Amino acid sequence: MKDEQGRDYDVVIIHYSICILIRDYVPRYLRKSLRAFKGIKIQVIQDEYRWVNRMMREMVHLGIDGILSLVDKDKLDRVYHLPELKDVLKVSSLAGYVSNEWVGLDSPPTASRSKHLIYRGNHLPYWLGHAAREKTTLTERYLENLDGRDLVIDLSSDPKDRIYGEDWLGFMQSGKAVVGLEGGASIFDFDESAEKDVSRFLSENPRATYEQVHARFLSSVEGNVDYRMITPRSFESIAMKTVQVGYEGEYSGILRAWEHYIPLKRDFSNANEVCGLLKDDEYLQKMADHAYREVIESGKFGEERLGLGIDSMIEYLVKMKKDSFHRSD
Repeated sequence: MKDEQGRDYDVVIIHYSICILIRDYVPRYLRKSLRAFKGIKIQVIQDEYRWVNRMMREMVHLGIDGILSLVDKDKLDRVYHLPELKDVLKVSSLAGYVSNEWVGLDSPPTASRSKHLIYRGNHLPYWLGHAAREKTTLTERYLENLDGRDLVIDLSSDPKDRIYGEDWLGFMQSGKAVVGLEGGASIFDFDESAEKDVSRFLSENPRATYEQVHARFLSSVEGNVDYRMITPRSFESIAMKTVQVGYEGEYSGILRAWEHYIPLKRDFSNANEVCGLLKDDEYLQKMADHAYREVIESGKFGEERLGLGIDSMIEYLVKMKKDSFHRSD
């Protein structure tokens, strides 16, 4: 594989938006070139709960040297368990980092914002398990439990209410607070049987509830891999000084309850307390400023960290290849 000047590349990094299983992304000629490439090959992967076994086999076929994953480091070998991947470098990463464009944004003060709580979500398939179902039902549950509490709320998971581009920035800065949630899924569909079985059943039984589907097809694999993490949307919210209200979670060890976000019990048992805080502009401003200083202004989670991490992977893999070459001599 060569650049425009005809020079050989030293490293190929496959971005997570390019699925190596789909020929529209990696046609046959490119697949053949990738397999023959003798330099460093790194696969960056997200949403890795789907097509797991096929992805592993394709990485083996292509001769991937390093995997940059969202799986926790203590679970990487359990997920990427093929013997042929034993010596592949596996590194755990965040789903996103703080863009330099978010640092120093001119954000309106909390008191000037017109809405107490905002959110835009989406509907996820049943076969991703309880974690995904929690996201799908989020809007409905918040509206059910927070309605009639003298709050200005703008929450929706309806596709027609999605907001894009420059309008998204305005939306995020219209809320004193935004609903926050960990990303991920609670089922890893290694052999794709969960997706296939659920899809087939729902095509024949379109009125089946999530609970019925889960009991029939998913209970045996629920929680087979704990795959939850902080999302780029959390960083974005903090950068815009919009306080997050979210279910209690780990948030990749970055966010702490009552310090960086307002924790809401999953049974909404502390809803009265949370609603009171949503009306306290001074409290919200202090939390927003504190989270901004610790998470954004500190630079601890800037996009440079991703670059340094990939540089370290490359340096390590180059050394490993050199050591392997000398041993073979």
